[in-house]
Amino acid sequence: MNKHRILMINSMAANNKQISADANAPLRLSPGDRDEIVQRVTEFYEIAARRFGCSAHAVPVSFRLRGRAAGQWRLRQGQESLHFNERLFAADPGQHMPDTVAHEVAHSVVYRCHGRGKRPHGPEWRAVMKYLGFEPRVTHETSPELLARILNHHLYRCACRSHALGPRQHQQVHRGKRDYRCRLCGERLIRADQTAGLGGREK
Repeated sequence: MNKHRILMINSMAANNKQISADANAPLRLSPGDRDEIVQRVTEFYEIAARRFGCSAHAVPVSFRLRGRAAGQWRLRQGQESLHFNERLFAADPGQHMPDTVAHEVAHSVVYRCHGRGKRPHGPEWRAVMKYLGFEPRVTHETSPELLARILNHHLYRCACRSHALGPRQHQQVHRGKRDYRCRLCGERLIRADQTAGLGGREK
């Protein structure tokens, strides 16, 4: 591993302590937390530029992203921007900082080096992620319990794990219009508050 990558990763590990979440605190990032994310964006661009020869200029960063996505890179009318989900970052910082930041910057780097038309998580994107020092994971899993609390989702369970269903999915189940099953164990999802005494199992 290159020396600058080792120093960078060690620095991030130390600074990640600045972003912390309290289960009872408002799901907002402090100004310092936001500055830390913006700083990481700048550093990732600089590292990628030295290796891949792309532009190092940073892009506007927004913290207004909502829903299940933790981050997005967008290109509109030739202008790039990065969008992060403040509530998910604040609730689950260890899952998203700095991995999600690197994930979205890597999309931007691929565009700068290769233009449009590359697969979103293809070999070019994976190469950037690996050079930045991260596993090229396509998604980052936020726990269903957190999603239920943050997004007003409903917590369901099967035999092997928990699931967060959105309001529309929940209403379909509640009205008997649809059942959902776990892709891993194949069992029907049951509302978490109805699984007591069932052993978490129902066919």
